Amino acid sequence: MKNPLDTFLNKKKAAIPAKKVEIKPGKDTTAASVKPKKETHADDSTQRYLPFSEIRDNVVIMKDGSARIVLKVEAINFLLKSEQEQDAIIYSFQHFLNSLQFPIQILIRSLKVDIEGYLNRLKAITAGQKNQLLKDQSERYIEFLTNLVNVAQIMKKEFYVIIPHDEVDNQSVNPKGMFQMVKSFFAGVSQTVTYEEIRRNLARIDYLKKRLMEKATMVKGSLEFVGIKSEIINKDQLIELMISYYDPKVNSVAKVLDKEAHYDIVG
Repeated sequence: MKNPLDTFLNKKKAAIPAKKVEIKPGKDTTAASVKPKKETHADDSTQRYLPFSEIRDNVVIMKDGSARIVLKVEAINFLLKSEQEQDAIIYSFQHFLNSLQFPIQILIRSLKVDIEGYLNRLKAITAGQKNQLLKDQSERYIEFLTNLVNVAQIMKKEFYVIIPHDEVDNQSVNPKGMFQMVKSFFAGVSQTVTYEEIRRNLARIDYLKKRLMEKATMVKGSLEFVGIKSEIINKDQLIELMISYYDPKVNSVAKVLDKEAHYDIVG
């Protein structure tokens, strides 16, 4: 005996006519023709995701209209100082921080030391050494350094002070909520900068540069009072810093730099 449900379903299938698909001659019905095309952005490079738009002279121009200048600071061996000298450095640095009328950022980078060039120079000197005793000692020293680098990573630290300036006081460095952070990120991604807009902003960039130099001079003088030397890094050093920061795998930056070129990194 047949199931009544099966009989009902068979009747419904018979009642529904098969839909005919008419294929017109010359019409491409392959999957490639109906696949939606991928939308491409005007700039699909990683520069869209960088927070700055260009590097002009020794100033970094940010996408939000603010600017940054960077000081490279030399370290001092605090532990080798006497107790009185250590106290003087601490109090002087405390006075420096309390006297600031604008925000700063202190960046400390730990980098692996590459002594390959030093070893090659030692090998060249050792090869030309006529004294056999000195030659043997030099070879042992080279072998010691090579083994030391292979066993333990030799690190060095670099210190930077980053000084910002905004047309609106400290707008770019004020604390933001999660919504403002997400909004700023997507605004930076979607923002495009043309060379015409950069030329129209020359006067504003010169003003930002002037104010940044005033702040940098003030910070530099205050650090010298503490006993710390600093200098404003130039355009080539800024580019080298950016490349090594965003792409640490790049070993030789000298190949990238062009001493005569002006760097407009548009994103």
